[in-house]
Amino acid sequence: MKTLKQIILLISCLTLMTNCKKYTCECNAYNLNNPESGGHSSFKVKKKHRKDICTDKSTQPDIYGNYTTCIIK
Repeated sequence: MKTLKQIILLISCLTLMTNCKKYTCECNAYNLNNPESGGHSSFKVKKKHRKDICTDKSTQPDIYGNYTTCIIK
């Protein structure tokens, strides 16, 4: 019975660790008129927040040609 409890605890811990895995979100700012990157930032996000905190931050060019791309690394 003790071994069964240990196995269940181990599986629970592994499941929690994979759900808490963090990814790096990298964002770069650009301008259509300038080929060089205007800025760079990176930060950590949890697996369940990858889309709403990182990739949804990417933007389309505004009236001045400025836009941002964010990807998960």
